[in-house]
Amino acid sequence: MDELGSASSPPRLVTVDGAGEDAALAKSRVLTRKEVLQRRLRRVRQLTRCYRTHYWALMEELRSKYRDYSWTYGKSPFKEDHNEGENNNPNGVITGVGGGDDIMRCRFSGCKTKAMAMTKYCHSHILSDSKQKLYQGCRAVAKNLPTGPSFCNKPVLKSVVPAACPTHHQFGERCLSRALRRAGLGNAIPNNRKPTPKFHVLVSEFVHQIQKKRKLALKETSLKVETE
Repeated sequence: MDELGSASSPPRLVTVDGAGEDAALAKSRVLTRKEVLQRRLRRVRQLTRCYRTHYWALMEELRSKYRDYSWTYGKSPFKEDHNEGENNNPNGVITGVGGGDDIMRCRFSGCKTKAMAMTKYCHSHILSDSKQKLYQGCRAVAKNLPTGPSFCNKPVLKSVVPAACPTHHQFGERCLSRALRRAGLGNAIPNNRKPTPKFHVLVSEFVHQIQKKRKLALKETSLKVETE
């Protein structure tokens, strides 16, 4: 392991701290408890330093790669005139600044944002890609229409639970905070936004919300029957 080098540099041998003392005790058949603990503590401390150095080297490499990724596929601070390039490239491929790599624009109609890596669509229109497997639409109800609920459908990673965009996730947290305050648990969610209420309180509130939605649906159904 390279204690002083970067994460991308080839590994090199590291001298173990106290190697001379370990060599002197190598031929001993029996070691005292104190000697064993001192040797283990010395090696654990050195291993901790190696892991810490390697971790921060990986963080620096990740920061550099993220900066390059954002510059290539994100929103560049420079605005170039690509009208001529768009006329010459009907597929939406535009040459980067300074003759660099070609940049693919989003294939969605009317969108000129740079496409994400390994796809032909930007983040806002990634759901238009039938081959992608990482994103799903936000399942929060944005509007109730006569034909049914209209969902937000903004791109959200499938690993996110619940499947809600940042805006509706924060809105849900605010609703939960108001519900807890009505139940007399105003300090259940602190300012650091780490909920700490008891589980039975959450279950009771969710059941109350479900019953409320069912009553509203039943009321709307009865009104339609009376109208007919």
